[in-house]
Amino acid sequence: MSAIANPGPRTRRARLLPLLAASIVSAGCDLASPFGGPGLHRLILALPPAPGSWAALPGLRFRIIWRGASGRWESAVAEPGSEREIEVQRGRFQAILAEPLVGERTLRTAGALYPLGLSGPLFGLPSGTDRLELDWMGGYEASVARALERADLDPQAFDLGRLGEEARLRVSDPWILPAVEAARRLAAGSFRSDYFREPARFPVVLPGPGPWAPESPFAAAPVPAGGEWSAFLPPGTSFFLGPNLDLLVSLDESGTAAWVRLFQTPP
Repeated sequence: MSAIANPGPRTRRARLLPLLAASIVSAGCDLASPFGGPGLHRLILALPPAPGSWAALPGLRFRIIWRGASGRWESAVAEPGSEREIEVQRGRFQAILAEPLVGERTLRTAGALYPLGLSGPLFGLPSGTDRLELDWMGGYEASVARALERADLDPQAFDLGRLGEEARLRVSDPWILPAVEAARRLAAGSFRSDYFREPARFPVVLPGPGPWAPESPFAAAPVPAGGEWSAFLPPGTSFFLGPNLDLLVSLDESGTAAWVRLFQTPP
C-alpha cells in the first residue's frame, strides 16, 4: 500500500508541522520555565485500563519505555489506568511503549507515537505539560516503529498513523499481522492494506485449570466449559496466560489444534 510507505503532500505537511515547530524551539526560542527548559517537553502519559479479558491475571502492571530528555532510554513501572509524568526532547520523534507485565511475562503492548499522538499544539498547555494517551492500537503502531528502528530504518519515512487506521477498519485485532512482519513488509516496499484481513476462526477446547487470558488485548477471553475452556481462534499460534501457567496453542488451516502447556513460577 503506497500511502503507508510514501505519504502524500498533504499528509507530509500535517506530519511536519509539529516537527518544524520543534526545530524552531531548538534553534533558540526562549522557552522559560513552565516548559521545563529549552528543547524539553513535559508529558503526562495516560495508561489504559486493563481489558476485561485480563481480569484473572494477578499483579498486572505496565513497564513504560521511552527516550528521555538526555536522549537515553528510560523505563518506569506503573499501574493500569494510572498516569506518569516524563520529560522528553521537544518534538523529537519516538515510539513510547507500555508493556503489560504479569511477573516477568509480557503481553501485547500499549503505546503511542510522539509527537504525532498529541492532540494539542506542540508548545504545550499553559501548565507546560501535555497529555499523551497510550492505547492498544498506538501500541501496535509503536511496536512497528520500534521494529523499523531495530532494522536501522527511520520510522518517519512510513505513514504509521495510516497503518493503524487501516488495521482499525479491517480487523478486530491488528496483531493478526505481527508488528515485526508488518515492519519487514514496509521496509521491502511490499505492504498492502489487504494484509489486514479478518481470518477464519475455529472452535477450540482448551485444557484446565485456567482461567486463560489472551496475549492480545483485542482478543476475547476463553469461556469456561465444564472443567475446560472454549475459544474461537484463527490459524497460527495463539498464546494464553494463566495465574501460574502459560498455554501455547497451534492451529492449522483446517482448524485442528495441538497445544503445549508451559509451567511458570507463580508471579
